[in-house]
Amino acid sequence: MKNLLPTIACFLITSLCLGQTNIYDDFDSYKAGEYLGTESNGLWTTWTNAGGTPEDTYVTDELSFSPDNCIQLVSGGVTDVILPLGDENSGSWTLSYMMYIEEGHGAYFNLLHYFSAAASNWAVQVYFNASGAGSLVVGSGASLDPGTTFVHPTGSWFEIKVNIDVDGDVAEMYFDDTPIYSWTWSEGSTGVSSTIAALNLYPNGMDNEPDSYFVDNVSFHEYGLGLTESEQAFNLYPNPAKNSFSINAEQNSIVEIYNVLGESVNRFTAKNYETVIDCSNWEKGLYFIKTINGGGKEKILKLIIE
Repeated sequence: MKNLLPTIACFLITSLCLGQTNIYDDFDSYKAGEYLGTESNGLWTTWTNAGGTPEDTYVTDELSFSPDNCIQLVSGGVTDVILPLGDENSGSWTLSYMMYIEEGHGAYFNLLHYFSAAASNWAVQVYFNASGAGSLVVGSGASLDPGTTFVHPTGSWFEIKVNIDVDGDVAEMYFDDTPIYSWTWSEGSTGVSSTIAALNLYPNGMDNEPDSYFVDNVSFHEYGLGLTESEQAFNLYPNPAKNSFSINAEQNSIVEIYNVLGESVNRFTAKNYETVIDCSNWEKGLYFIKTINGGGKEKILKLIIE
């Protein structure tokens, strides 16, 4: 067996120097019934940066896409939840999460170019009506881009995904991998900005329709929108992982997984760009994921199993 320890040591130094801004939150490590901002140690906040107050929302185990927890957003109060996204202003990024809209209810979210309460700059707003119809509005509606309308599920989980190519200035939204709309990312409500600042989950109860929706498995990571498949970044999430994790790798790449002793744990050929790995029976600790593409180029990432 090939000894990976020298390679691993070099990778550890590189990863510590470069840092990573990837986010993944499945809410499962939090205590149900507690405020999200408090349980997440500040990963999540609110519109006025008042986590742990009625403006926050609660972690719940009432319904979840993956066991055991998620969050629920309900209109009628002052709930207004923010996930800061690092003010990224270059590169290509994917934001995704699972959402469940209760039947007879609506939902809403927006993405911000700039986050500062009422002074915030909206990038896009997405409205989900109780009827199963919805609309996407670029910026605050003052944009020259009219946006679009769409249909969406109610009473079942579905994935929302937004690919943002900051350098190419284009964004694309998908529901369960079905394209919904593409627009110029830099358009906003006040001026022009290309920054990815925050996700805002706000149950506003528009059009006299009550909002009630659940959110789970929120992910924000660097991706390859606008690049060819062979150029897309090798990625994995969530990290740390508990029961499963996803590997994004070039199709037909060789994927090798090693423990900290350099012992092989798994080896396979990636048939799709994204592969889900069951790690529920793995020992807790540090692992290394290595990919080798068709041109022989190698990449290594570290993974922590909790």
